[in-house]
Amino acid sequence: MRIIVKGVLICCAVALFVFAAAWLFLSSALFSSVRTSFVENLISRKLGQQVLIEDEVRLGLGRQLQVSAAGLVLPATPKAEADLAAIDQIEFEVSARDLWNSKLSVSNLSVSGVHLNLITDEEGVTNWQSFSRTGAETDKASERPTQPLAGILTDRTIDLKDVTVLYQNDLNGIGLDLQLPELVFQRDAETDVASAVGAGSLNGQSFDLKGTFPPQDPFQVALSFDQISVEAQQIPVETGLQVKAILEVDQLGQLLDVLKLNRVLEGSGNVGASFKLADGVARIDDLSVLAELDGGQSLSVTGQIGELGNPEDVSLTTRIRLYPEDAEPAPAASRYDLKLIAVDMVIDSVPGQVPQRQMVIKTNGFTLDTSGEGPPPIKFSELARTPEGALSVGNINLRIGNPADPFIILTGSVEDALQLQGVSAEGLIDIPASSLISPELLGLDDQLGRFSGNFHLNGNIEQLALTNLDGQTSETEVWNLEVHGSVENVLKFENLDLAIDVDVPSGADLLKALSLEPVDTGRAHLEIDLVSEGTDWNANANVEVSESVLKIAADLDDATSDPVLQGSIESDLIKIDQIRTIVQAAAQLRKIGGSPPEQEDAEKDDSDTGPLRDVTLKPIGRAILLSGVNVDVDIDLRHIEGAKGISSLQSELTLDENELRAGPLKFEYGGGHFDVSGQMDLSNEAHLLTLTGKAGGWQLDDLLQNLNFKKGASGTVYADFSVTGGTDTVKQFVGTMSGNATVSMREGSIETQLLDLAGLGILPWVFTKEKQKVAPIVCLRAPISISNGKIETKQTTLETDHVQVVVFGAVDLTDNVLDLNIQPRKIGEPLARSPWPVTLRGALAEPKVKVKDGPKRLKRSDGADQMPAQRKLCIPDILQLQ
Repeated sequence: MRIIVKGVLICCAVALFVFAAAWLFLSSALFSSVRTSFVENLISRKLGQQVLIEDEVRLGLGRQLQVSAAGLVLPATPKAEADLAAIDQIEFEVSARDLWNSKLSVSNLSVSGVHLNLITDEEGVTNWQSFSRTGAETDKASERPTQPLAGILTDRTIDLKDVTVLYQNDLNGIGLDLQLPELVFQRDAETDVASAVGAGSLNGQSFDLKGTFPPQDPFQVALSFDQISVEAQQIPVETGLQVKAILEVDQLGQLLDVLKLNRVLEGSGNVGASFKLADGVARIDDLSVLAELDGGQSLSVTGQIGELGNPEDVSLTTRIRLYPEDAEPAPAASRYDLKLIAVDMVIDSVPGQVPQRQMVIKTNGFTLDTSGEGPPPIKFSELARTPEGALSVGNINLRIGNPADPFIILTGSVEDALQLQGVSAEGLIDIPASSLISPELLGLDDQLGRFSGNFHLNGNIEQLALTNLDGQTSETEVWNLEVHGSVENVLKFENLDLAIDVDVPSGADLLKALSLEPVDTGRAHLEIDLVSEGTDWNANANVEVSESVLKIAADLDDATSDPVLQGSIESDLIKIDQIRTIVQAAAQLRKIGGSPPEQEDAEKDDSDTGPLRDVTLKPIGRAILLSGVNVDVDIDLRHIEGAKGISSLQSELTLDENELRAGPLKFEYGGGHFDVSGQMDLSNEAHLLTLTGKAGGWQLDDLLQNLNFKKGASGTVYADFSVTGGTDTVKQFVGTMSGNATVSMREGSIETQLLDLAGLGILPWVFTKEKQKVAPIVCLRAPISISNGKIETKQTTLETDHVQVVVFGAVDLTDNVLDLNIQPRKIGEPLARSPWPVTLRGALAEPKVKVKDGPKRLKRSDGADQMPAQRKLCIPDILQLQ
């Protein structure tokens, strides 16, 4: 019995000792450090991160071990200043049996005052560190079945209060301030489905958080702002994790507020993507981005980013539109009206295969379409938020043109990408030199070689400056072009300072290289200095073609509503023969950029396959005529040298929005003079040219000699005219010419052999009283009318001292045929029969001449039959009868 009592007493003493020891351990200050170390290790094991407890720790016994701690700190990495996290108060229960079996199941978790700081300083030092598992641990972890996310919650409720998360990265300026006053996790006892409900703010923008976490089924999380909604849903997969996320933005302004960026864009958009994580590899597939701005601009991106961190696994289709499809600007004929409409880019890069890419730049004047193998058309990195709230791009590379051989390469940065402010880039240009003459010639290299150089861009979307421009042609002997200078605003082509030098050893070789008919102009040299400041423009040019030299000066003030280009064209020496070749060469150059109507349809299909298509820009010459700038230019060619000596030319050229006027053009040469004015109606799409003027002092024998006419004739010829025709070609002008003219001659003569050709010299009295070699011509008057290239006359009259010859009929310059009737009569006897009248019919080069019997006597319908006392010279006598 004593032994039993003694055993009981010993057990009670042991129990009392254990209770006292437990009491001392749980509540005595003597064991505070032991309790603190115990809980620190417990939480550190759970989080995988070192935890320090600065305040007291309390432990309570029961079916579950009750833990309460205050002043928890998760220290940062050694070099970081800010702590990783701090927790004001944490309470939870843990099973003692699980602890004994090295298991950790937390329940009845309550956390108050959670402050998480994720900081990266300017040197890239972070206040957290990542832990990597050993290879054995990774293999073991991969063998374990994936635990549903809801399995972490062993209790019905987890209560988080006063949660703040601060993310600050000084490298990229991104900062996120998450405030979550209360977040409650609950588990439904019947369905065993866990849910999360909370409300808070992100960078000052309020949101509601809801989530459901079934034990086995995929979880769903929804985050709702005022104008933004985010949904994430787990997609069941055999291995790994796959989440489908959708972002809907009703107002882009709020998204910019959340990201702490300046609210410079307004519109709507959405983003969809699938995130996949398997075998340690993360991917983003099924990417879809659409943003539509209130101003009509839009951005769409579709495709996949593929394996994160692998640039060889990216397939994206991007489209940027600056105008809605139903509100695109009208096609531009002038470069002044040129506007960018859209940019399309396609990147198709698959690991192990050659990357493919395409870039289409669409404007209202042309479309540039390039595709092939090569790097992406655009690369950018170093995205950051500036202290002023702008989104900057620290490194951007843009390649325009053929992927393997781009036309332009830009490398630089953008301080404000959303507003395109603070652009700074170094540029390289390398294009076929033919494209500088006409965009339609853009294509493979040819005899014109390449034009290459470098430049710098700096500015913003409103004012983009191009400086340090240095470009020159290469790989050609046909010509040499150098361009140097700057453009203060390249977008509006304002404030220029350009020096252009063009040297052409042979004009014929240059025209031949352009697939035009060669014209032997000899050497040509052109120097142009173009300067503008504000609305004031100034240009000086020096043009040399062989020995002929032109000096051109022009000034323009574009500030007025009707700007006028004023200038002068001067020369101390111009040679007639060189003027002729210059005009012929200019006529050939004018063909650039156009094709005959019969070729347009045949070439249309071929043009669509080239890099440049849908070109509506007019050739530069015609674009200037249609630009709306008024022109007032004085022309003074002081010495014009030809076969018969030196003469001069003065004129004036004016242009306004409705018409082009040239003249009066006063030209003296070889004793003759020319006074002519030209006018082109620009409001008419046909651009008809009207020429009016007078000519005098021209010698008939010189004209006939120039026409290779062997028989002699002399006289001084005068003319006045007014004709209108098309301007595409000289042939078209002649074929469409309409108007009237009068040609006259006095004090002339004609060899009688010339008359004998028509059989008119058989009887000497027909033309002269006596037979002689030369018949005098008293006068000649030829009033003619012209319609569509057909010249008609009814009253052409030639008189000798004895005979009046009346000519009527027509000459068709389009078909090169004539039909003329010639009737000679003695002066003063218009009613008499004409002896041996002549007809000329057939081809203009070889007409058939026929002499026939004279017609019957003529009679006036009004009965007039008397000549006046004072008859008029070179007016048909029958019209003078009284």
